[in-house]
Amino acid sequence: MEKYFLLDTDIVSYAGDDRSPYYTSVIQNLKKLSPKDQLYLSDLSIYEYKAGLYLLADQERRRILKGFNEIMQYLNILPLNPDKGGTIFGEIRSEYQKRIGISDNALKKHTIDMILASEAICNDMIFVYNDKIYQKIAEMRSDFKIEKWTG
Repeated sequence: MEKYFLLDTDIVSYAGDDRSPYYTSVIQNLKKLSPKDQLYLSDLSIYEYKAGLYLLADQERRRILKGFNEIMQYLNILPLNPDKGGTIFGEIRSEYQKRIGISDNALKKHTIDMILASEAICNDMIFVYNDKIYQKIAEMRSDFKIEKWTG
């Protein structure tokens, strides 16, 4: 059976950087996939990834970007679905804020995470993550399927 995976920005970063402590684990998980399985990266993750590149020195940025471009050959780009995904995002954000009890301002740092989770749900994908917030979202939403590839 074909599986569809949406990769978090961190996972793509680890896969493209052989100096990452998670590189080996992520690559091993990628090698376990069936040839029929499909890997996706949200277009929003590309923005997030490239913004992070500009925090690096030029030489490091070029090295990391080379790895990113290599891994992108194997990924499909998933555009945002503002209608269905936006509705799910609103539900997740509201429920998360009620359960955790944090302010609107504190919640802002998780906006991209919640949008990515929403996109995985509305496209019936398995979300590959390394950030603890995704476990909390999965506890709230039975339709949010997750896998942790970092050990």
